[in-house]
Amino acid sequence: MRFGIISDVHSNIEAFTVALSLLSERNIDEIICLGDLVGYGASPNECVALARERIDKCIMGNHDSGVVGQTDISYFSEYAAKALIWTVKAMQPEKLKFLERLPIRLDFEQFCAVHSTPGNPKKWEYIFTSADAAEQFKFFDQWICFVGHSHIPAVFTQSGKAIIPVVPFDKESITIKLHKEERYIINVGSVGQPRDNDPRGCAVIFDSDENTLTFMRFEYLVSVAQKKILKSGLPQFLAQRLALGI
Repeated sequence: MRFGIISDVHSNIEAFTVALSLLSERNIDEIICLGDLVGYGASPNECVALARERIDKCIMGNHDSGVVGQTDISYFSEYAAKALIWTVKAMQPEKLKFLERLPIRLDFEQFCAVHSTPGNPKKWEYIFTSADAAEQFKFFDQWICFVGHSHIPAVFTQSGKAIIPVVPFDKESITIKLHKEERYIINVGSVGQPRDNDPRGCAVIFDSDENTLTFMRFEYLVSVAQKKILKSGLPQFLAQRLALGI
């Protein structure tokens, strides 16, 4: 099967639309979102509506959890908290109910999927390094665990290797071969707010027949997303960072 795996849309409908269009062109059998449909951006209702229509399975992220009152606002940074307050006011009741019902983890035969970590998914911890990853392998039995949350694409192996899958600006994708003798924790990056100094959105294709992982980077209308953020009254920094990939 070919799985399209995305994360951290963050109310960026411009990026989300492009990501889903790219996946639809690539014979994907199932699309999975690792959470944070909302937060930071200015189009939370539109993103939830599109997810309900196009995503096969979706899990809860920390911003989704915060918006529905399951994670206290004190957990969030200054900009995230301001965006959270704005998002709660902006969201339609039925969209909030959708977020409220999202599971915290999904388990498949070959892989599991969480937003943050498999060990304690609702503590919202980050996996930045091989050392961070090493402690998490005992919390899943499958070959692979897919995560988001940091907004930084990365591949961590149980043997201690780390691969940062940088896609050159003159390329749209890179493909990595996965080996059965290894186990992996894979961060799929962010659709709507990349933080690896590349402003292009990120989406991943996992081919379970070929044992390959393809990281795709894509352009979207950053300026349109920025204008919506500024018009909504959200912090200016949230618009600025989109053009910088930080």
